[in-house]
Amino acid sequence: MQFRPETERLLEAVHLTEHRDKILRIADEMQSVEFIYERETAYDDLVKIDSQIRGLGLHNVNEETQGWWYTGAYRIEDRPIFRGIQYIGSHMGNLKLETLAPSIVVESCYHVEGSLKRRLNVDGNLSIGGILGRSNAQPLGSDLLETLEYLDEFVYNRGKRTIEDIDLDERMFSLADAFAIYLVCRVLGARILQDMNIKTKHGAMVFDGYA
Repeated sequence: MQFRPETERLLEAVHLTEHRDKILRIADEMQSVEFIYERETAYDDLVKIDSQIRGLGLHNVNEETQGWWYTGAYRIEDRPIFRGIQYIGSHMGNLKLETLAPSIVVESCYHVEGSLKRRLNVDGNLSIGGILGRSNAQPLGSDLLETLEYLDEFVYNRGKRTIEDIDLDERMFSLADAFAIYLVCRVLGARILQDMNIKTKHGAMVFDGYA
């Protein structure tokens, strides 16, 4: 198993290359199991990487309530920012997780899309490219803008397209790509929102101390 070139470039852009081999191993282990419980160790390893990134991710986006129910740790008004992460978490109980790799990619990009809408005060049904094209995004900085534009063109748009729109080999992402893109989007979301005073529903700062 290996990453697509686009994934490699994004891992480098957000300084996650140190986790490259671990992500590949995690994906391989999680898609080669016969029973769900056999992927617990690999999933825990993914969560450990996730927990090193500021903000709400798979490791803490949900909290347990009475009766073994789970609910979002975020404020209701921030659901558009974090719902994609919750969708990804809901997929983890699917034994054929590799078939959901394109969905994980797109839902990871939902987090970036929602983060941009909040940061740039944009409403409406716009994707990453539409948001950047309509708003004054210069305060984000040229490096972050370049990475966001690359993510939109070479990952988000390809993940959303149907087989009729694009060649199958160009569209499909492996599970390793999906996990890597998820982590990339977590970093990008934190960079976009780090100074936006986002709080959990209990009042704790989500991105406090992010640098």
